[in-house]
Amino acid sequence: MSWRTIALADVRDAGRSRTVWLLSGLLSVLFVGYAVGHGWVGTGSFPAFVGGLAGIVGALLPVLALLLGYRSIHDARVDGSILLTLALPHSRRDLLVGTLVGRAVVLLVPTLVALALAGVVGAVQYGTESAVWYLWVLAAAALYGLAFLGVALGLSVTATTDRRVTYGAVGGYLLLVVFWQNLTAFTVSVLHRFDPSIATPDWSLFAQLLEPRESFRRLVAVGFDAGGAAKYLGSDAPLYVDWWAALLVLVVWFAVPVALGYHRFRDSDL
Repeated sequence: MSWRTIALADVRDAGRSRTVWLLSGLLSVLFVGYAVGHGWVGTGSFPAFVGGLAGIVGALLPVLALLLGYRSIHDARVDGSILLTLALPHSRRDLLVGTLVGRAVVLLVPTLVALALAGVVGAVQYGTESAVWYLWVLAAAALYGLAFLGVALGLSVTATTDRRVTYGAVGGYLLLVVFWQNLTAFTVSVLHRFDPSIATPDWSLFAQLLEPRESFRRLVAVGFDAGGAAKYLGSDAPLYVDWWAALLVLVVWFAVPVALGYHRFRDSDL
């Protein structure tokens, strides 16, 4: 299958890139360094360590995914090399799928290896309480990274200028990681006319869960008592903010931008 050829070429190119190797080393140093130093900055337990590590992953992994994906097809389109690729012959779908698979491997392999090393160090340092759930955290981190990679690839195949693709990547990070919760809280305040005596509506919990990072936190909370997700775990929490909803949100953030991007890319002029 020709998409496999494109994916393998993408992975081989990454393997020859000093930047990718440097990234892998930095991730390992950062995650393992946090595992070693967590005892000085937080509660010395494995669940607390995982909660802190999840916070780092929540902020850092979207940056890596967006950087790997947002120019992946756009640059080939701008410099004309995409015409050579599509003449080999590969279809536009092959190009998109192959690039997606290749970039996913480049993103997830060093990330998961670094997280696995950090988990081993954390278990040795802080005990193995709930450590069996760490595999679930790795899976949640992989899906979280794929969600932002999907956003980046969708942007890469639709943006037609350098300015648009750059602004889209920066704006996507700011919206989906930095400002989403504040915008949700502001919307609720406006609808309630800034009356703090009115209870927070259930739908606002789902609106918060639509943020990919919040969904990642919710998934981490399945196996670990993560304070940031405690509001979803109460007996009065609605069913649609359960862990399966968070899982679905991340799948949608991955699949929908890719599907919409392909729909536009398929019929566009190169």
